[in-house]
Amino acid sequence: MITTYKKQKGFSAIIAVILIVLFALLGTYMATLSSIGSLNTTQSLGSMQAWFAARSGVEWAVFRVVNDGDCVAVNAASPLNLTGGATNGFSVSLTCSVIDDDGLNDGFKEGSLIYNVYDITANASKGSIGGITYLSKSINISVTDAP
Repeated sequence: MITTYKKQKGFSAIIAVILIVLFALLGTYMATLSSIGSLNTTQSLGSMQAWFAARSGVEWAVFRVVNDGDCVAVNAASPLNLTGGATNGFSVSLTCSVIDDDGLNDGFKEGSLIYNVYDITANASKGSIGGITYLSKSINISVTDAP
C-alpha cells in the first residue's frame, strides 16, 4: 500500500507573522534610541545655556561688587530674570558674602594694603524642579577689590 502525505500549508504564514513581530520590535527599539538621543542632545544644549546664564549673573555681580565695594546691590537684585537670546527664561539667584580673615569685617590686611574678598554664587535655573526639562547650573567664584 502506498501512503501519500498531504502537503502542509500555513508554514509560510507563521514565519511571516514571526518576522513582522520581530521587525516591529526592532522598529520600536530604534525609535526609543532615537528619542533618548534627541533628549540627551537637548539636555546638553540646555546645560550649556544654563552655564552661560549663571556666568552672566556672576559677571554682573562682579561688576557691582568691584564698583560698589559691597554685596548690597547683588543680594538685593536676586533673582535676575533673563530675557532674550539663548538665556531667555532663566532665573539667576545670586548670593554674595564678604570673606574675612579675622571676623571683624574689616577686610584683609597685608602690610599697608587693605582689601576685601567676596564670595559670589550664581545659580541659573529654568523649568520646574523634577520636570524632564528642568535645567540648573551653579557657579561659585571669589573676587577681590585689591589693586
